[in-house]
Amino acid sequence: MRGSLHIFVLLGLLLFASCAPRPSMSRQVEERIRLLSQTGELGTVEYTVRKAVRARDEGEWFKIGNRRILFSCTARIKAGIDLDRVPLDKIVVDESRHSISMVLPHATVFSINIPPEKIRLEYEDVTGFRQKFSDQERQALLKQGERDVVRVLPELGILAEAETNALDFFHAMLEQMGFENIQITFE
Repeated sequence: MRGSLHIFVLLGLLLFASCAPRPSMSRQVEERIRLLSQTGELGTVEYTVRKAVRARDEGEWFKIGNRRILFSCTARIKAGIDLDRVPLDKIVVDESRHSISMVLPHATVFSINIPPEKIRLEYEDVTGFRQKFSDQERQALLKQGERDVVRVLPELGILAEAETNALDFFHAMLEQMGFENIQITFE
């Protein structure tokens, strides 16, 4: 008798849970965005870029000799959407039509990482009475290389690809939630 009582209680709980009203689609989207924003960043693309950094110091008329140096380095670049900047007030849901319109912030670069083990001195040539490149000069050259990587980011298309991947991610998520008409723009 006790076993059948447990079954009836479990069936009653299941029936109650299935009859409980589901949160509205608007509420579901808002909750999902809030959960996602707890991660802070939605990294949607990672590039690996090799960069050559070189310097030539021919010297001035009173310096005898030349100095040349060449480094190669590998940088990892991560980009995506800053989820803390998703404006919840710009999410419009029409539940009767299963449609949603939302605005995402434009993609940004989250990090550019050049690990020390990925920096190689490829060539150094010092002639005449010149001194080798100092550690400070080498660091300045590597910083310039990092600035060059940042400068060419638009040419690489990393931000455009990050936005395309974010669109794919949000479309899949919203379709899974039951939306049929999805409009996402970047602002």
